[in-house]
Amino acid sequence: MVQGSVAASLGPAAPAGQSLADEQREMARARILRAAGSVLADRGLAATVDDVAEAAGVNRRTIFRHFATRDALFVTVIRAGIRRYAELIPVPPEDDDLTSWLAEALAVMHRLNARNGRVFWDLVGLQATDLSPDLAMVAGECRESRNRFAASVTELLWRARRGAGAPPGWLIDAVAVQLSGFTTQSLAGDLGRSPDEVARVAARVIDAAFGAALRTG
Repeated sequence: MVQGSVAASLGPAAPAGQSLADEQREMARARILRAAGSVLADRGLAATVDDVAEAAGVNRRTIFRHFATRDALFVTVIRAGIRRYAELIPVPPEDDDLTSWLAEALAVMHRLNARNGRVFWDLVGLQATDLSPDLAMVAGECRESRNRFAASVTELLWRARRGAGAPPGWLIDAVAVQLSGFTTQSLAGDLGRSPDEVARVAARVIDAAFGAALRTG
């Protein structure tokens, strides 16, 4: 499993003038967060504090000096992963030719899905009652972010293709499936497809879905 992109986005450089002790604390925190991102990508929510401590090369006490609970640590990592999507997905062009943009956006999405790994699949697959309050809250944030992005992509493409009125609900659902980490997981795991190959398949499925929706009105 590739180390989670969440981990790569954590641990900013210490500001100028920071004391040595503060800098060391920031470095330790960044190391813990990177390790947690990697462990969550590999093991999902079955990951433990001991797993993170081993990956970071620190002891449990060090982790709990920075994070009150296991779930507080995991929520920090997961939220960083959500932000990473927003930071890396390209901004659509102002013209109506969105073909290249969609291909690039799908490639970024499926690469991130693959790198973030099991934790995001677990958050989708588990019921809120099976999660702690903190993890249930961040799972809701993940769902809201995914649903909002799927709706915005569908509406953008619908307008670009001169669709009348609002896009049908089933079309939004079809786009959401093609953006999903479950699509990444299924095609990569079952068929050995790379994230970029998954993105190319998703682009063709989305194109076909829009063609069907526009023909049927």
